[in-house]
Formats: sequence, C-alpha cells, structure tokens
Amino acid sequence: MKNKNKLPPNIQHLLMEIGEKSVLFRLFLLTKEFPDCKVFQNLSGAGYDILFLNGNKEVKVEVKTRQRLYTTSNEKQKRTVQFTVTKNEYDNCDYVIAYWYEKNYYFIVPKKDLRETSSNGKALYKFVVRELANGEIDDNSYKYLDEWEQLIV
Repeated sequence: MKNKNKLPPNIQHLLMEIGEKSVLFRLFLLTKEFPDCKVFQNLSGAGYDILFLNGNKEVKVEVKTRQRLYTTSNEKQKRTVQFTVTKNEYDNCDYVIAYWYEKNYYFIVPKKDLRETSSNGKALYKFVVRELANGEIDDNSYKYLDEWEQLIV
C-alpha cells in the first residue's frame, strides 16, 4: 500500500529541481557582483550539485530542499525542518545550502557544522532548523541564514 502522507515522486523531484535551480540562480547573481566568480551545475553526479569557482578556489555545494506545506505533522512539528545528507554527499561537498521552500530561507552551512547521525547503520549528516513560536528562527539556524559571503571569502 502506498504511503498517502508522502509527496508523489514526481512532485518530490520537482521540489528538488526548484531548490537546486533557485540556488544556482542566486549564486549566478553573486558572479555579477564578483567577476572572479563562476558557477556551474554538476552533471557528473559525484555527490554535490553545484560547483562555485572563486578565482582559484573551488567550492562544492550540495543543495537540500524541504517544505512543510504538505505534511501530516502537527503544528509544532511543522516548525522543525531537517536537512540530511548522505556520507557520499558529505565527503564530496564543502557546503550544504538548505532551502526551506515555503519560507524562502537559504541556510549556507559549512559541512563541518553538520551534526553526525545514522539510520539503519548508515552514516548521515544533519542540519536542523527550528522556528520559534513567534515565527523567528532559532539562534543556531539564524547564523547561517543568507550567509552567501561565506562562499566568497
């Protein structure tokens, strides 16, 4: 029996594409401000989505997109979003850009700041965003919000 609580695979894929293309465009806009920068979509499938070049510096970016519009979670749970990367993605990227779709929030997180966890014996790495009751983001998440300049420095 199919799980009626999950988004259909085609919609999940669409959401992933929206997130990746949105980040790609935001990084492209940075290249206009900083002429030494260039941005490319990774088509090799080597564990990251976007390659950002800043002069001689390469930054490999993994993009994770989440939404809480369509969920059976209660209201309290809707205020927490988990962005999880696999061991392969962790090993191959330098940053994770976590995009919370309906809030239009971008969190630029160095991979060293991800929390290690596991599922079914497999290593995973996680970034968790918590929205407070007043609608603001918790301090741990807020420090990564729209911190695009990390990629430039």
